[in-house]
Amino acid sequence: MSQAILTAPFVQLEELNHLFIELTAANCNLRCKHCYIEFDPYKKIKDFISIDKVKKALTETKNEPLKCIYLTGGEPMLHPHFNSILRLCLKRTGVTIFTNGMVINDKKARFLRKVEDETNNELIIKLSLDHYEEQENDRLRGRGNYRKVLFAVQSLVKYEFNPILSIVNYMNMNERELVGKFIETFSKAGVELENINFSVVPLFDKNAVPSDQAVNTKNTVSDCANSRILTNNGVYVCPLLTKDQRGRSGCSFEDYSKKNYIETPTCQQCVHHGRNLFINSWM
Repeated sequence: MSQAILTAPFVQLEELNHLFIELTAANCNLRCKHCYIEFDPYKKIKDFISIDKVKKALTETKNEPLKCIYLTGGEPMLHPHFNSILRLCLKRTGVTIFTNGMVINDKKARFLRKVEDETNNELIIKLSLDHYEEQENDRLRGRGNYRKVLFAVQSLVKYEFNPILSIVNYMNMNERELVGKFIETFSKAGVELENINFSVVPLFDKNAVPSDQAVNTKNTVSDCANSRILTNNGVYVCPLLTKDQRGRSGCSFEDYSKKNYIETPTCQQCVHHGRNLFINSWM
């Protein structure tokens, strides 16, 4: 009599097309209510990733078909060597910056234009904004964030960028209606945006209890099928799991795992949503 071997469901890495680099986890100039990173309000932790680790990762993945490198955090633009890391990554492929927009002004937008023009690769800026009304957004993300992001978008458009607004759907609104409200808001501010300029992300419950139902990963669309993230503590499968050892793939890109076992509530929620959450899906 044969005996079946039970294994946890997993998502297989098909190709490493998207490389995330967590420039910092503990440094950010906002304290958003729904952030998946837990910050210590009383300590300033210097956990910025070194340029040497970034160089090593780029060397180890030189034969991988990378389509985009994503600089994330925390707030990646707080890294003391952000400019150098950005230039280094743009030499390899296109780069997307995930930022809260708080440090982008006219001068910074002009610098970003200069850096992109130095290469043949594309620079994409993804800014976080979670509500089309100033008071509601700042309640979630912090006082002054709404106006800072609005000014950042205006500055980026001035220097011929096509910024993307990354929206956490905190209120669980109809996505088409939500994007429509944002388009209307920016139009009043003199910035004409389209549906392509918005990326709506569902709210993830960090305290969710794992479901007892079987997880079906067949035909699942998920970021971990085509991406990994480099951190100070090694390689992880997803930006949402960089503080969870169940999401760790290995020490480096020389020995990382090509499988992501669906063991966490976060992974189960991702499989349930069945779409790309972080990567640029058009690439």
